[in-house]
Amino acid sequence: MAVLALAGCQNESVPGPESGTDYYPLEVGRYRIYAVSDTLWANYQRQVTTYQFRETITDPITGAAGVTGYRLVRAKRLLPTDAWRDDSVMVVTPTEGALVLTRNNRRTVELVFPVRKDRAWNMTAFSAVDTVIKQEDESRRYEKVGEPFQVTTGGKTYRYEQTLTTALIDDNITGFDDEYYLSKYTQVYAKGIGPVYRVRRRFNYCDQQAQTCSRTNTRIYQGQSRVEVLLEEGKL
Repeated sequence: MAVLALAGCQNESVPGPESGTDYYPLEVGRYRIYAVSDTLWANYQRQVTTYQFRETITDPITGAAGVTGYRLVRAKRLLPTDAWRDDSVMVVTPTEGALVLTRNNRRTVELVFPVRKDRAWNMTAFSAVDTVIKQEDESRRYEKVGEPFQVTTGGKTYRYEQTLTTALIDDNITGFDDEYYLSKYTQVYAKGIGPVYRVRRRFNYCDQQAQTCSRTNTRIYQGQSRVEVLLEEGKL
């Protein structure tokens, strides 16, 4: 089974200090509200859009293999005074060795258990049946485990004492960082809360027609980024 294979891709002779399942608690009625900032670059011009997401765990779902997942409904609003409108539906499935997210019929491995710094895995292990997990397939890893994290948005600072951070592995097909391109996806999870910060960036620094390149944040030729910061969480 793919989950067992990816969970065993590292040496398990020494168990981790904690399983890590409480970094993504799953409970029907639990919700999280995020401030979202989308930025697009085209021909070095930047355009920013802000809005909010609300993600709510609505009900359990039992799959064909008898594994129970949870429906996660994402709603969107432009202003805090606007009504929520459903935007998309995902399924979060916890197993003994991993946590899997299904979105648009695509499954990605978000976490593997037990958590341990620098542990790596294949985030798209379910893209094919009976995927063989090889070291070169590893595309996501734990960058930080058990460390504090804080972020500021809207003039307010949010701090969490115990978090873990996942990131794409550089020089992998899904994550790279060189003189011309950047592709990054980082997520921070707080213990007892779940995802508190997510940032995705895909930049092209080069105008190929003019054959000019610049590696500074103010000189992005084409690209996009999305930053999501948790504002509120609770239970309906």
